[in-house]
Amino acid sequence: MKKLEIVLSRDSLHHVVERLALIEHIKSLHVTSSELVNLHTKEEDARSLISIKIEFVVEDEYVDEVLQLLLGDDKITFGRIYVLAVDRAFELGYREGYRFRLALSSLIRASRKDVFNIVTDYEHLAELFPSYFKSISIRSSSDNMTVTEEEITIDNLSIKQISRHIVYPPAVHEVEILSGYLEGSRITETYTEASEGTQVMVIADIKIKEPLARVFGFHIRHKVEQQIKGVMKELARFVEDRLDAVE
Repeated sequence: MKKLEIVLSRDSLHHVVERLALIEHIKSLHVTSSELVNLHTKEEDARSLISIKIEFVVEDEYVDEVLQLLLGDDKITFGRIYVLAVDRAFELGYREGYRFRLALSSLIRASRKDVFNIVTDYEHLAELFPSYFKSISIRSSSDNMTVTEEEITIDNLSIKQISRHIVYPPAVHEVEILSGYLEGSRITETYTEASEGTQVMVIADIKIKEPLARVFGFHIRHKVEQQIKGVMKELARFVEDRLDAVE
């Protein structure tokens, strides 16, 4: 196996990623940003360049395909490719698609009980948040556990899944996704009384299967984070508007 490191200017990043996406044997890319400084100039003439490094591992036989794709490309104005030998490589953690954690919080100016009751009123979530939930139906329910069948949307893409909800009113709501592209994901919501209302904390351990991960590429974490933030913002708006109407 070979590890390829591609150092290039930031302006070339999207073009190079699009080119690399043409090679189906490249499953994922690691992209980092750094400052490149020329050491062999006078101090007053020194210039720095914000550069991007793309790293990935491929089998030996696909290295030439990458080189042929990028070498001589006139849209890449600056860059260098390093080809490094890899003795062994191991997959850690989730082996299919992407996995990442998110921690988000929001203050909602309403009582903890009101906020919690709205979030766990599963049958009406699609009516309250149509931009995020296309449909939700309850498959089974007992004690503090409910299993739902859902169709959600991420960036206008519809995803069907089955989820298990466990509640500890009015403080904790846990969600485990049992099927679909996000199978294995867990989301824990905590609701804490605050002086101005309710502090909502969301801890999400997200697993995304390869077909969906390929659709969004390295934007997937941002897409999911914006999705959760959008739901929290809509929840705050709905609860606070309803409270203002009552007053």
